[in-house]
Amino acid sequence: MGKQEMFVKAVTGAQMGEIDKYSIEKLCIPGIVLMENAALQIVKHVDSYFKEKPELQNNVLIVSGKGNNAGDAFAVARHLIVKGYEVQLVCLFDKVFLSGDALLNFVITEKLGAHIGFFNETSPITELKNEICKSELVIDGIFGTGFRGQVKGYIADVIQSINNYSKYILSIDIASGIESATGKVPGDCIRADKTVTFELPKIGQLVYPGAEYTGQLAVEGIGMPAEAVDSIKADTFLTEPGLINKIIPKRGAGFNKGSCGKVAVVTGSQGMAGSGCLTSRAALRTGSGLVYIAAPKSLMNIYQSVVPEAVCTGLEEQDGIVSPDSAETIINIMKKCHVAVVGPGLSSSRSIYYLVNNIADQTDLPVVLDADALNALSADTSIFGKFKNEVVITPHPGEMSRLTGLEINYIQENRLEVARKYSRLWGVTVVLKGAGTIIADRDGSAFINPTGNPGMATAGSGDSLAGIIASLVGQSTNGFEAAVAGVYLHGMAGDLAACEKGEYGLTASDIVDNIPYAIKKVMNLITDFSGITPKKPYY
Repeated sequence: MGKQEMFVKAVTGAQMGEIDKYSIEKLCIPGIVLMENAALQIVKHVDSYFKEKPELQNNVLIVSGKGNNAGDAFAVARHLIVKGYEVQLVCLFDKVFLSGDALLNFVITEKLGAHIGFFNETSPITELKNEICKSELVIDGIFGTGFRGQVKGYIADVIQSINNYSKYILSIDIASGIESATGKVPGDCIRADKTVTFELPKIGQLVYPGAEYTGQLAVEGIGMPAEAVDSIKADTFLTEPGLINKIIPKRGAGFNKGSCGKVAVVTGSQGMAGSGCLTSRAALRTGSGLVYIAAPKSLMNIYQSVVPEAVCTGLEEQDGIVSPDSAETIINIMKKCHVAVVGPGLSSSRSIYYLVNNIADQTDLPVVLDADALNALSADTSIFGKFKNEVVITPHPGEMSRLTGLEINYIQENRLEVARKYSRLWGVTVVLKGAGTIIADRDGSAFINPTGNPGMATAGSGDSLAGIIASLVGQSTNGFEAAVAGVYLHGMAGDLAACEKGEYGLTASDIVDNIPYAIKKVMNLITDFSGITPKKPYY
């Protein structure tokens, strides 16, 4: 995949600054033109908001800081005044702090007779609260993508008041208080209903907790040529449906079940048969021609009843757990297949470590390692290096903690960094599950996934994801691409299920049942279906 040319880059504020600089200095596009274009995009979204709510009075409060983000805010105020909106502009810094394009837009707005107030540490917060309550829409233009650190003092009070009393908040470029490079929110932060960002999504808007404060994310062009965007090399990308459409294998008229990929699923222990059933069903729902289940022989009736389409082989077991001596049988099954999933429901027994080690020594298939396989390998991650083909691992934060020795909180606060580091270190594709799942490649690149919803936090959800990824690998997709596409389809299937049933009570089976519909929508590039959970990026 030619990452720089094909994909939607997710950038830091510093990288966006380099793109701005290239546009202005190399391509001679005046900065004020870009500022004007940015303002017009904000105005478009303001118009759309009031058009959808004709019962509202056109009262808008704009709160500004002092940098280019403030310049955007002043230009927005100017356009809204001309269009007949009732606009109140509140500046959190004195005019002497303004310069360049921001100052020019302030002066123009001032000459138009705008209602402009200044708020500082001596100003009564009650007056601002009254203005917020009178307004139907509050526009946040306080901090831009260069913000780092913690909001303090009277600005923290302002942000708290905006969050507590606003009817609807629209942020310019980024919600004030998010660190654009990391998504960290060290202190008070605007909790936007919508953020309109420019040209490219910012990393901090896609990873949590920043994504939670971003609201619905709209990415709008402001006239920057592709040459400017291509002037920076990015290693982080946002997964989007056009890419998934390209990745999903296309079927020929003469295909048969042998042409569509054969998946081996090594799974099961007493009380945990459901995991492998979900993995196997997900693989079949994603298009696999054949699924071979290798599981304890005492559980065969379960697998044959729940997944009648699968070919099932009973393995030797000890107390309901697959015996390490079954490795040879498993390898013989794998020889019939194109890919293997190892781990769902295998148990936390020490014997599973020896089983996975034996498989690593003997198989030359690409493998997806999930759940108990990862827990077993936490004792010795050097085993990753024994596999002779591609390896995709799908840890949740707890499993990643056991594999790395890092605290879960640290992993959650540094998801991109952790996934990237260990993908390189272990030579595997890392799928770090969670809100905004990260898919990291061995070359250091990473994708952030936008699909999915909180209802998917349910038992068996990860098992179904492993089956989707394996199915795509079995259909001749490389491991990294299969992981990127699999995570996206998994999340979309969950969104479709939530659309129908709501997030409460969603089950992994609901996700599996919706996989074909997710694939159908992506294949047809249908992305605007009603009912999908809000606060998703769109283009």
